[in-house]
Amino acid sequence: MAGNTAKDAVKFLGIPEMEKQFDALPGTLQRKVLRQAVAAGATALASSIRKQTPKVSGTLKRGLKKKPSSKWRSGKAMAARGIIGVAVGHDWAVAPHAHLVNYGHKAVFWGNRTSEQVKGTYYFNKGVASAAEKVKSKVASKARAAFAKAVKKAKG
Repeated sequence: MAGNTAKDAVKFLGIPEMEKQFDALPGTLQRKVLRQAVAAGATALASSIRKQTPKVSGTLKRGLKKKPSSKWRSGKAMAARGIIGVAVGHDWAVAPHAHLVNYGHKAVFWGNRTSEQVKGTYYFNKGVASAAEKVKSKVASKARAAFAKAVKKAKG
């Protein structure tokens, strides 16, 4: 991996016993471990956001998607810099109104703008805030499990 990105990631996970063994793994296995751990954290985050999502039209929950960094527009540039991540957000094609529900908006009735303000629910923000500990524990547990498999694969 580029620079100390992998080592920094393991330090961020708070798993000091893994650091030396992690550095001994080839770069491909390091990235695999990190990809799996980050994906597990994103799944936990998406789950928490879905629990907070109000039942407005039914498409908000369906529109919540996870997108790995390899699928980002700048995916190749990110990979070259050693960045592994997952974006969690709403698919515009499925839930283009997500930001309106989350942050609020001025009311429009039958095509006429009004001065009424529809209050936001801030469900996305609440979901992110409530998921912090769960995400960290999921990432750490998945990293440990994936790391054990990677070490076996490197030895065998």
